[in-house]
Amino acid sequence: MGGATGILALSVALGTSYLWILPREKTVVRAIWKTLPVLLLSVYALAVDAPVLLAVALFLGALGDLSLAFDGDPAFIRGVAAFLLSHVAYVGLLAGFTQPALALSEPWRIPAALVVAGFTCGVLARIWRPAGRMAMPIGAYVLIFMVLVWLTLGLPDPLAFVGATLFIFSDVILTIRKYWTGPDHPIDRLASYVVWISYFAAQVILTVTLSRL
Repeated sequence: MGGATGILALSVALGTSYLWILPREKTVVRAIWKTLPVLLLSVYALAVDAPVLLAVALFLGALGDLSLAFDGDPAFIRGVAAFLLSHVAYVGLLAGFTQPALALSEPWRIPAALVVAGFTCGVLARIWRPAGRMAMPIGAYVLIFMVLVWLTLGLPDPLAFVGATLFIFSDVILTIRKYWTGPDHPIDRLASYVVWISYFAAQVILTVTLSRL
């Protein structure tokens, strides 16, 4: 267990320090730095005997990070595909553990999920036309993600829902940057930090909470 804790600590350290290199030129070193934190979370999941699908989801997320570390539509498409498969793995994992009745057991759960869904679908409607041929893949991505978020409502630990919400929030901000505000917008630099912080926090939270399943 000590070795696993060290892997988790190294992941958090690398993920936090990535904020230092984030605004720099997109190089191979920067791409590796971006990929390693979530890749290490995948190794941690294996080290603590977490469900295999969790390790698979995290590994696919790391591949998505690697793709999105570079500019251009091909890299973006590869990244979206990797994260779509990652979410499918998360859904497959949660489907075996979620308890639908639990979603109705506390009054905050359904309203919270409706807020997340409303915000996400509102942004999707806004960027649908600017996204062009990517609109349908992004729509499919959002649908799978909504299933993931709703499945976390059936888990006893509310942190799983928090992690899924942070994850989709980071993706929404990323989509806004690409198809709404653009790279020259005054908030783009700040938004890039928000994307990474919310995304990496989400992966850490999901790793820790779902490792206990």
